[in-house]
Amino acid sequence: MANNTNEFRFKSSTRNAMTAVITQIVMGVVSFVERMVFNQCFISDYLGFYSLFKNIISVLSVAELGLSVAISYALYEPFATDNHKEINAIISFYNKVYKTVGTLILIGGIIFSFFLKYLVKTDVPMTSVRIYFFIFLLSTVFEYYFFYKSILFSADQKNYVTTLITNLCWAIMYGIQIFVSIYTQNFFAYSICILLFTLIRCAIVNIIANREYSFIRNKPNKLSKESQKKILFNVKGLIATRIGNVISDSTNGILISAMVGSSILGLYSNYQMITLGLLGFTNILPSAITASLGNVGATESNDNVAESYKYIDICFFILYGLISIVLVNIINQIIAIFFGADRCMPFSSALLICIYFYIRNIKHLFNTYKSSLGLYWYDRYRPLITGVSDFILSMILGQFMGFNGIILGTIIAYTFIDLWVEPLIIFHNGFHASSRKMIARLMIRLAFIICMMLGTSYITSFLPGKGILNLLLRLVISAAISSTVFFLIFQRNKYVKGAYKAIRIYLLKR
Repeated sequence: MANNTNEFRFKSSTRNAMTAVITQIVMGVVSFVERMVFNQCFISDYLGFYSLFKNIISVLSVAELGLSVAISYALYEPFATDNHKEINAIISFYNKVYKTVGTLILIGGIIFSFFLKYLVKTDVPMTSVRIYFFIFLLSTVFEYYFFYKSILFSADQKNYVTTLITNLCWAIMYGIQIFVSIYTQNFFAYSICILLFTLIRCAIVNIIANREYSFIRNKPNKLSKESQKKILFNVKGLIATRIGNVISDSTNGILISAMVGSSILGLYSNYQMITLGLLGFTNILPSAITASLGNVGATESNDNVAESYKYIDICFFILYGLISIVLVNIINQIIAIFFGADRCMPFSSALLICIYFYIRNIKHLFNTYKSSLGLYWYDRYRPLITGVSDFILSMILGQFMGFNGIILGTIIAYTFIDLWVEPLIIFHNGFHASSRKMIARLMIRLAFIICMMLGTSYITSFLPGKGILNLLLRLVISAAISSTVFFLIFQRNKYVKGAYKAIRIYLLKR
């Protein structure tokens, strides 16, 4: 029975991961083409609106308080035991809660709309800006009202269902938006596409959920006290995390729009599309190994768990470091070739964006271990402290340095809070070991990556040619230099050798 369960988990994880990889590639290509067309057909202010609205709605979504995570966790046991009555009770409770949250977001959005004139620096009439904002607001509210059943697929280890539906809908939407952008250049029609396909996606998920889990149509029982306590306990642990993450992830866009301008936020969103697309790929691997790490944590000694961390940590550092170094050398060339030279930001801005990208990847590895070892309760206040510090630093530095100051504020907050506190939590509460060496190593590595970024960028700045040729030369040269340096430094490292040996044995068995 245990073997069958493990085999099912492995197959589910593999299917979810493969679906994520394939759809990530398809969506990456389609969204990139759509963004190219958008940049050609609309002024950067409209792209800035899109980013600003997402950030505002993310701030309003703090009302969710991490309920989706808590309720998803509460569903695991009923699914494992085929307790349909309990599943039905939980999903009914989730429905009521999410409709309440959606209503709160709608009310908050209406209130927020009166302050848009203080957050948007643009020549576009404010009446039009408010109309666009309400379209985006309604698409989010509809998700809270009608997309709640998607959590059933997540709890049942069938994420691939919602992934396929979502990405298929978005791919079709991007195609229609490309047509609208080229032939109408009407941002209102472009925005309506988002609202329309949000409703279509919700409808499809609901139809499949009702067919797959027909028992949810039955009249639900009252949620058990045990489930209520479990959900409430997890929500308490997630409130500070939720608020802190929203502040860190969403306020930068609002600050950029209010302090620097919507057009600059529009330019930044092109860089974000590239870095977030890469994050989607680089984070697939840590997500895929979460269950395995949880198994190690449950069955092995603390020393063995800590040892496994060292192997994974060094591999991910090399992977993320190489990608970040190459990215800083080519990102402006990608923007210039595909979106237009007038959409490029200064090298100093590109450098800060890539440093931020590197740190976010490293943080994702921390999140993987916290999740697999169940350490979120110990980390519940850190995101709030980071978020508030990030906001204050970004606001102060933004006054003097503009866009660069806002991004630098986030980097400083992440470096001196997250890169110190998260390893401390993992080592102290997960491994029961000292984290001092790990923290020192993280600081040295960050300095090393920044030096490599600056060094390779200086060398590639002398490369001849323009356009695609210059892009390819920069990619090859920066990759060759950084790979050589990494090889010379880590060729004798026992953890690198061990990881290489394990990967080689795995591939030979395939």
